[in-house]
Amino acid sequence: MVLLDILDGLGIPCAYGKFDRPQKPPFAVYLGAGQQQFFGDDTVYSKKNDYTLEYYFEKKDEAKEDALETALLDAGFIYGKSEDNYIDDESVFVIYYDLWMKKNMTQASS
Repeated sequence: MVLLDILDGLGIPCAYGKFDRPQKPPFAVYLGAGQQQFFGDDTVYSKKNDYTLEYYFEKKDEAKEDALETALLDAGFIYGKSEDNYIDDESVFVIYYDLWMKKNMTQASS
């Protein structure tokens, strides 16, 4: 998966949906968020998978966030970014990213 590779390359543990064990921040979790399709005449001509990414951290590290966002853009994603949200019960912050592919999947592989 592209997102796993991106985050592993940045040294940020990442899992789809949830981790099997508790993690020490920073870490990330991502989920599929549907698919955009262009179709007609009973055929899907192109498709783009959408994702949500949750980035958890204890201390603000703008350089790490910038590296993450640059890596996402370099991999062909565009994103929307939330504010920093504090989770009292876990004493961590989280940023929510909505991710979309810049190109459709068939164009990205050529």
